Amino acid sequence: MGLIEYTGLVPLLSTLEMDVIVAAAVVVIVALAMIWLLVRHQILLRRRGVFVCAFRAIGGARPGRWMLGVAQYASGTFRWYRPINPFMAPSVILRRGGMEMIEHHHPTGSDGVPFITSRVVVSLSTRLPGRLSRCQLAVDPGVLTGLMSWLEAGPPGGVDYLSAGHS
Repeated sequence: MGLIEYTGLVPLLSTLEMDVIVAAAVVVIVALAMIWLLVRHQILLRRRGVFVCAFRAIGGARPGRWMLGVAQYASGTFRWYRPINPFMAPSVILRRGGMEMIEHHHPTGSDGVPFITSRVVVSLSTRLPGRLSRCQLAVDPGVLTGLMSWLEAGPPGGVDYLSAGHS
């Protein structure tokens, strides 16, 4: 045998090799996350009744900031999805029976809409359990008509309405 005898131990990776492996793993994880976000976005956009919509809550002393995402009104709920969210669940869910349109107007400087100026700002009041809140949406003018129709198509008196024949 030679001067060095094999003892059955596996040689360890050098620090440089470990750094390369860790960096490659990080790149793969980031790439997979980005691919998932794109796939999720495409899945959301293929749903019926989905449109691009900016959202902000205005119930407090100062209005929240605008967040761009996609929204869907289906059945009795308005669902708003953040674009960078790994889950398929909506970030905001509002019930049609608890929503009321306060007003709508083209954006002004005080609205601070950082997106396309051809949008319409819609102010809504939302009756949440135990409190009243307000929010705003920035939508395309064509979406406004559909949103108004959807709000008006709800049952009279909201979702908690029971007629005399149904107890």
